[in-house]
This record gives sequence, C-alpha cells and structure tokens, in this order.
Amino acid sequence: MEQELWNWTESAVEMIPFALLAGFYKEKEIRITKLSEEGFCFRTLQKIEKIDTDFVLSFYDMERDQYDERTVSPECWRLECQTEFFYVYAVTVTQEDYHQAVRKLFGQYDRYIRLKLEANDGLLAETLTGYPAKKDEKFADSFVEQMQNWYEETGLNKEWEAETNKKCAETGDVMECSGVEEKAKTKPEQECQRNLEQEQKQKRKSSPENEPELALELDHPEQYAAFLEQDFAELLRHYKTKNPIIKRCFSHKNPDRIYIGNAFCPLLFPEETVLFAMLKKAEKQKLAVTLTFSYVREEQLESTELLLQKLETWCASQGTELEIAVNDWAMADMLKERTRYLKPCLGTLLNKRKKDPRMAYKMGDHRLLEENSLNAEFYRDSLDQRFGITRFEWESCGYDQKLPNTRNHLHLPFYQTNTSQYCTLYAGVRQRDRGKQQLVTACGGLCETAGYLYPEHLHMVGRGNSLFGMDTDILRETGIADQDWEQTVTYCRSHRISRLVVASWW
Repeated sequence: MEQELWNWTESAVEMIPFALLAGFYKEKEIRITKLSEEGFCFRTLQKIEKIDTDFVLSFYDMERDQYDERTVSPECWRLECQTEFFYVYAVTVTQEDYHQAVRKLFGQYDRYIRLKLEANDGLLAETLTGYPAKKDEKFADSFVEQMQNWYEETGLNKEWEAETNKKCAETGDVMECSGVEEKAKTKPEQECQRNLEQEQKQKRKSSPENEPELALELDHPEQYAAFLEQDFAELLRHYKTKNPIIKRCFSHKNPDRIYIGNAFCPLLFPEETVLFAMLKKAEKQKLAVTLTFSYVREEQLESTELLLQKLETWCASQGTELEIAVNDWAMADMLKERTRYLKPCLGTLLNKRKKDPRMAYKMGDHRLLEENSLNAEFYRDSLDQRFGITRFEWESCGYDQKLPNTRNHLHLPFYQTNTSQYCTLYAGVRQRDRGKQQLVTACGGLCETAGYLYPEHLHMVGRGNSLFGMDTDILRETGIADQDWEQTVTYCRSHRISRLVVASWW
C-alpha cells in the first residue's frame, strides 16, 4: 500500500519550465522538479525536518496570460533523495483544485510542445498570440513602394499627393510625386517666406519658449554632401517634396538644429574635412548642431580622442557649444573633462529599452514597458556626476513611454531594434549571402541605395548593420499628420519632450 501511494513519482513530468510553475514554502522559493496530478517533487538547499505548512503554487494560464495561485495542503511527504548540494522531497496531494490546475497546465503545455515541433514559427505565434502569420507572405517590390504603403496607413500619402497636385495646378510648378522625377520651380525664398508667415501665426497661439525644438537628422555621406552643396532652404524643400513626413514635421517652422553622424555605424560618420565644413556652414546658417557618434572600436580610440580635442578647440575659437550624442561608454569617459564646450547626450544605443514591431502581439501588461533605467533618479544623478550627462535621446517605438522630467529628445518615426558590427547588408550585397558576415572597415555607403525588406505589416526594414521599425502612430499622436502645431506643442509638453528629431533617410 505504501508503495502504491508513491507510484506517481515514476511517471511524473520532470522539469516543468519555471515560468509555467513556481512554488513557495514558508515564503521561500522552491524548484518543482516533478509534477503529477497526484503530487509533486521539489528541491531545496537546506534539509527540511518536517513539512507542517501549506505550499503556494503559481500555475501560469497561457489562455488568460496570468498566474493562478493555489494553496496546497500535503497529504503526506517523504525525502526522495539527497546529494551534497541539495535535497529532493516528494509530496502527495489529494485536493481537487490542485488536480484541475495540473490537468490544465499539462494540456496547454502539451499543445505548445506539439506546435513547436510540428508547426513553423508563424503558425505557433498565430495560434498562441493571434499574430497574423499569413501577412508574413506579403512583401513590397521595393522600399519606395513600401514607404508609400506606410504613408497611406498614416493618412499621409494620399493627402500629400492631393496637396501637391493642387499646388502644381494652381502655380504651374511641377514637383516630384509618385516616383516621377521632375523639376520644382518654387524658389527657396518663397518657401522661407511661407514658413515665416506660419511661424508668426503660431506665435500668437503659443509662447516660443514652450515650443519644442525641431531638428533634422543627417546620417549618411550623401546627405553631408547635399548639405554642403545646397542652400539649406533648398535642401529642406527638396526633402519635403520627396518625403511627406518631413513636409508635415516642418510645415510650421524650419529646423532649429541638425544632427550630423550615425548612431549605429561608425563608417557613416563624416570625414574630418567634411565635418568642419558642415560645422562652419551650420554656424553661418544659425543652426545648432548635435554630433552623433556610434560605438567606438578599439582601433578608433586614439583618433576619436584627437577629434574631440579639435572640436573643443574649434568651439572655443567660435565661442559656441556642440552637443555630442554618446553611444559608447568610452566616448562618455573621453568627454567628461570637456563639458564646457562639448555637451554630452545619452544616445539611443545606451538608452536601452524593449523595441520590436511585433510588440503589439506580445502577451502581458504593456504598461510594464513604459519606464526604463532613466526613470530612476539615482541613475540620472550618477550619469550627471560621472559624465556630465543631463540630456537624453529617445525613440518613438510604438507604445507609450513615461519620460523623466529632464531634457528629452524624441527621434521619430523610425526606431532601431538590432545593431551588429558585422553588417548583414554588406554581406548580402558583396557576398550574395547575408550569412557570410565579417568586420567591415570600408563599405562605400551601400545602405544609401540598398536595404532588406520585411513583411509589410511589420513596418520594419534592414538598413546597413541595423534593423529599424517605423512607428506609424506617433505622427497622429503628435499632430504632425494633421499639421496641427498646437497639438504638437501640447503633446511635447505633456510628455516632457524638449526636442523632436526627424530622420531624413530615404
């Protein structure tokens, strides 16, 4: 009879994942090693002389996406085995609610294992989370087509083309639209005059000191060359005719600042002569500048520090300051003694948080993602004391973020999800195999004209050594899609955003 009482230990399911089943005894966590409808085995570090208290077991319900706690009273127990490291005990249970919880867990876990073994990842995600796996089969033929489709989802493309066509009909001007390249006859002076008039109208509605600063991001050698070759008003007009996002973002006023450099690839930072030429022109155009440095490789440490010395000297001679977006702790350390002229900002590579275009399909409470380490005041104080960092770069990434009460710069509408020193795009173009990756020291800027496409519904693209998603909601939430500057100001004020940074790539 005694043997029959413990027969279940031979057929029990071993090592149920801890995320699916957690146990506690006398407020101490225990590891469940075997599970059966008749009982369970658990492991502890210390020997238990007598089990005289109920257990608390937490069963994860995959359908409801939450844990169900059960208070379990042992019918009887015994020491199953012991080693020099731990003790294993077996507990027999006769409670009906325990039996039901175990049966439900086994059913859901068995279903998951079968899907994992027999189905592909898409079907698994579709079955468990409602992910639309069939949409994974739909790709655009080109990135231009993909962007047009994304614009339509946000209501930008149709309205933008209608406005452009109406303007062309009224003025006789012909602008680039729907992929047809033609010349635009609007003069830069007229564009600036219209922006000036719009700014004057807005000044009556909101105080300038309460308005967010606007910045345009230049992160590729071709953009650096265009900035040097063209008048800034002409360059901005050109971007507006090609990209409705830029047109909407700067419909009420032109950028106050430009970002120079790429946060994700050090090969895309401008050469020294180009950099100082851009700084000189920005100073002439009365544009503030933020220099964006990527991660710093070991062989780049000496040259990077020398460049910082030259930038510091240039700032001192011009009586001006430069912001430096820091994406490597070595850079932060090199800057900490130069903060009189070079003002460090914590870059997006160091300001970490969960970012994924598939986040909407993930189970769980998304509100838990709203904060990250920078919401901790002691961490911000440490960054200030050690490196002089009091400004922070953020990305709009598809869900609400609670930003701390400090100087926050929001990049939109694209956000980075993955970055690697081993560039997959370079491998795909040069080796015809994205798996043949290697450390690239010179590439010629392939990411200006090539990229990896992903299923359209993911709003995701591979650019260079990184993957990016597009936040299609942020344009509506900020009022940019409707060119509602008052809504933009209100949004930035309520979300503690002091600057909006708009990407200009593609």
